[in-house]
Amino acid sequence: MTTELTIDETAEVRLWHRVNRFLVREARLLDEWRLLDWYDEMLTADVRYTVPATDVRGETPGALGLIDDDATRLRQRIEQLLNGEVWCENPRSRTNRMIGNVEILTDRGTHLDVAANVIVYRFGHGRSDTYVGKYRFEIVVDGESFRIRRRVVVLDHETLYEHGKLSIIL
Repeated sequence: MTTELTIDETAEVRLWHRVNRFLVREARLLDEWRLLDWYDEMLTADVRYTVPATDVRGETPGALGLIDDDATRLRQRIEQLLNGEVWCENPRSRTNRMIGNVEILTDRGTHLDVAANVIVYRFGHGRSDTYVGKYRFEIVVDGESFRIRRRVVVLDHETLYEHGKLSIIL
């Protein structure tokens, strides 16, 4: 039995493929510690990067978080990481991200609400850590490409005690 895609389904598949490629590129830039390229090429000028506290589930506006960076603070974080000011990242950790279950939740025309699952493996300093969670993105359509306006990393961990500090960009 042959299944043919309609024009709308074909457009959806193409959009999903473009978004998936974009997120894989983002993961590679972060894993290669090309943080300035990531910041300059993939983020909007009004980006927001947040990691809610591990005991926060769902959307909880105003809740304290582990990270809540606007564009200026995120740029400072990147410069500190790259300039060796963050002692626990000197030498830098090696990371490997696995992204899956990418789903475009809403296409709002000018931007997309996107969800994905993520595992970030981090190696260095005599230890290895695994961070498991979910990404939530607001991705702005930028011509033929995209830019991230909102990046939320919701960790599935109940505590980070055994996983150490969040001295990397998840």
